[in-house]
Amino acid sequence: MESDQSQWLFLTLLFLQQSCVSRSDTFQVRGPAVPVFVFPGEDAVLPCYLSPDISAEDLEIRWFREDYTAPVCLFRKRTYDHTAQSSDYRDRAGLFLQELHRGNVSLTLRDVRRSDHGQYTCMVVSKQVEDDTVIDLGVRALGSQPSVSLHSPGGDQAQLLCRSEGWFPQPAVIWTDRDGNEVTSQPPTVDTDSQGLLSVSSYIPVKQESNIFSCLVRSALPEPDWGSQLHIPRDFFPAPSRWMVALFLTAAVTVAASVLVVIQWRRMDREEKLAEWRWICSAADAVTLDPDTAHCGLSLSEDGKRVRWGQRKSLSDNPHRFDDWPCVVSREAFTSGRHYWEVEVNRYWRIGVTRESAERKGRFSFSPQRGYWCLYSDSDWSGFSALTDPETRLPLSLRPRKLGVCVDIEERKVSFYTVESRAHVYTFTDMVFPQGEKIYPVFWTLDQYRDLELLPAVSVEIKPVTDS
Repeated sequence: MESDQSQWLFLTLLFLQQSCVSRSDTFQVRGPAVPVFVFPGEDAVLPCYLSPDISAEDLEIRWFREDYTAPVCLFRKRTYDHTAQSSDYRDRAGLFLQELHRGNVSLTLRDVRRSDHGQYTCMVVSKQVEDDTVIDLGVRALGSQPSVSLHSPGGDQAQLLCRSEGWFPQPAVIWTDRDGNEVTSQPPTVDTDSQGLLSVSSYIPVKQESNIFSCLVRSALPEPDWGSQLHIPRDFFPAPSRWMVALFLTAAVTVAASVLVVIQWRRMDREEKLAEWRWICSAADAVTLDPDTAHCGLSLSEDGKRVRWGQRKSLSDNPHRFDDWPCVVSREAFTSGRHYWEVEVNRYWRIGVTRESAERKGRFSFSPQRGYWCLYSDSDWSGFSALTDPETRLPLSLRPRKLGVCVDIEERKVSFYTVESRAHVYTFTDMVFPQGEKIYPVFWTLDQYRDLELLPAVSVEIKPVTDS
């Protein structure tokens, strides 16, 4: 009887052990549903995570493109395996080794080339499980401003040539007349240079009664379109008629008047923006980082002005220290008034404000509902957003190198600005916190190569930004 009981107990324990091992080793590989966009020469991060976020330190992580046997990056037995790595990615591809224990198996790709454009498979393998996901990397290039030239094959017929270089993917070329109406043109001629970038050329015929044309080259990116305009002189064609001279003079007067209106409007707009910027800077404060709140993986400078991700260290725990997210808040807290500070950002950051009662322990969501009002950037071309719920994508043209943050306690809102251009980026207007509760600047980073740096308090006496 005792033998039967012992055997039953042994089988039960064995079953439970196998169940626990199987359950702890079960995971799925997750990646973004949208492509990651980047310009040639920049660094890219292809996000990839395990769900649940178990440690990937003892798993095989293989990133590859079409050829499984020539990986972009291969990590196994707790180290990189370069024996079969594709030569195109040698010394350019890697993982965030300090983040593997969190299930972060994202790929970092340095100095992106045009040839890197395409699909990447992130595969993770354990003894029991194998799963993968596909991430699209879109390499985009914004070409040169188009040039327009006039050619005359003879008679009263002429051609306009519009040309622009250095694009990817192929842009659209649009011709318009002086009234903004599109003009029919032949399909553009496309050439490829040694780097795989595209040059486009487009022709349209013009007649004697024509005098103003614009060429617009439109990118697939959310960037400003490049445009060029050409006025055809009245004496380009032989024997101009009186009505044509009158039409040209009328057009010239109209254009001159429009230019004066635009100049005056820009001057008024610039003065208004300068006054607004002076008002923002009048609330400038000096902000320093509080080491007693910093996650154990963050390295702070002695003066409390710089922080980056580094080696984990043993730190005393306290109720104010972040223990999961790589965050730190400032020593300074605000309970009234307006306050403004500036930060020179790195590649991976979340910056904003938080209320004193907000969570700091565990992995919580960065959202206004949890008491965090922040912007987010992860260096790849698609990763710039306001951390609302759900996230609000922001124009990539506004992603700053230096970020200005202005919180107004009475108005209960926090606004963000690009310091370089003084452009408004985003404003949270839904700040909810009890009257008198402390509001802290908060900083998050996973960049181990560059600091987040708090800049000195700005002066109210600033020079206006000149038009480029």
